[in-house]
Amino acid sequence: MIDWDLNLFHSDPTLLERSDDDEYDRASRLLGVLAEPRRLKLLHALSVGEDTAQRAALWSGLDQPYAERELAGMALRGLIERRDGPGGPVYRPRDGHLIVALHVALAHGRELVGERHPRLLKRRRDEQRKVG
Repeated sequence: MIDWDLNLFHSDPTLLERSDDDEYDRASRLLGVLAEPRRLKLLHALSVGEDTAQRAALWSGLDQPYAERELAGMALRGLIERRDGPGGPVYRPRDGHLIVALHVALAHGRELVGERHPRLLKRRRDEQRKVG
């Protein structure tokens, strides 16, 4: 496998292969949970270090009761981690994959329709035509 065949966010070459149906189902459920603007705002707040529901709510411009409820729900779904701190629960993203997904979604949201989007992978057929 040539280096440029791997994407920018992960070096796992199996990501270039077809996944099991269960993996697509899990990925779809994750995207469904994240496909709500206020949840994305909360995840973004956590990604920049706002680790309590109060701070995340303030940073994202949301009501604190909503932030508390949604962060607790996101923790139950395994999207973020929750631990008890001296002032109450604190939250953080579970892993970097989720933050990468957030940032890719935000970057895509900032682009206008018709703008040229960056390519992460070279098309194998195009490269094979050049060689052959």
